[in-house]
Amino acid sequence: MSIASQREQTGVAHRDRVDQTPMSVTRVLQLLRLLADQPGGLALAPLCVSMNAPKTSVLSLLRGLTVHGYLQRSDAVYRLGPESFSLGASLLSARSLDVVAMPFLREAVARSGETALLATIDRAAGQLIYSPIIESTRTIRYAVPAGTTRPLFASSAGRVLLAFQDEAWRREYLQSANLRAMTERSVTDRKQLARIIEKVRLDGVAVTIGEVAPDVAGFSAPIFEPDGRVNAALIVAAPIERGRVAADDLQRLVVELAANISHALGYQCGAGIARDGSASRPKNDSNPPLTA
Repeated sequence: MSIASQREQTGVAHRDRVDQTPMSVTRVLQLLRLLADQPGGLALAPLCVSMNAPKTSVLSLLRGLTVHGYLQRSDAVYRLGPESFSLGASLLSARSLDVVAMPFLREAVARSGETALLATIDRAAGQLIYSPIIESTRTIRYAVPAGTTRPLFASSAGRVLLAFQDEAWRREYLQSANLRAMTERSVTDRKQLARIIEKVRLDGVAVTIGEVAPDVAGFSAPIFEPDGRVNAALIVAAPIERGRVAADDLQRLVVELAANISHALGYQCGAGIARDGSASRPKNDSNPPLTA
């Protein structure tokens, strides 16, 4: 056989292995997901059906994962092994909100052209904290330093955070907070605020136009933790005139990306928020409608 023929055959074989790799990785992840959803384990036959894969391929994956401790076999049933749980614990410990949210903040800026940031709640102080922040690259843009605080009642993010707190805390806040107007558009009437926050809880999105700063529009949606709690919100903020013009698009965008962050954190979208934000009406049925 000529050197050229050897190279050609070697190249074909190499390409075949590369082409097969993505499918193998996909099947490994699919297999681990199936077994994670079935703590009692599954046998080879139902795994093949669920994966829509041939017996020889699935069996090869099962054997390899078992040898390395990612699966364990008892009789004919396969379950997750100790290495899978160790990997899961490591992934969980590395899953901080800032790290998970950063690519979605960049996406928000790229798609909207506006500043994107997160707000987290400080219950003891009755306020929110902005961080991290990715500013728009436009000459005229919303800019605020990381670590800036705002009262909950006035901003779009604060209203989102209020909307998804437990009823007792939320009611106490609305009764006792110092509702000092930040602009001439700020809402300071407690009953009106209760109605606004209830609507945010039902719609899953909040909008403020010139209520925190006279020249800024804010669009916010809740970020759900795996247990359904909301301690953070995603915000897209824009100069007021651009915000008014693009209001519908910015609301859809912030809902979509907040839902994606929630999903990345481990929140199951069946609890009321669609993964793509398309039919998102987040709600907490344990929280009855608000009253001032």
